[in-house]
Amino acid sequence: MTEAEIKEVAVKAAKAAVMETLLLMGVDVSKPEAVQEMQADFQQVRKWRKSVETVQRQSLLTAIGIVVSGIIGAIVVTLRGSGH
Repeated sequence: MTEAEIKEVAVKAAKAAVMETLLLMGVDVSKPEAVQEMQADFQQVRKWRKSVETVQRQSLLTAIGIVVSGIIGAIVVTLRGSGH
């Protein structure tokens, strides 16, 4: 076999494997609307992931702010108490 023939066989085998895998996942790649629906699903999952990451980041900043406020409050109460 020539290198071109080997490459052609490899490309065909890879395409067949991908199509079979997608079919097992419920996506009929011969139907453009099925592929578009899968892409929309991926976009929705990405949006969900990014929103969860944003909430986690904001929660961490809020928790840090609460801890810092508590420490500052404790320092202020301690300083006021020692002055009397």
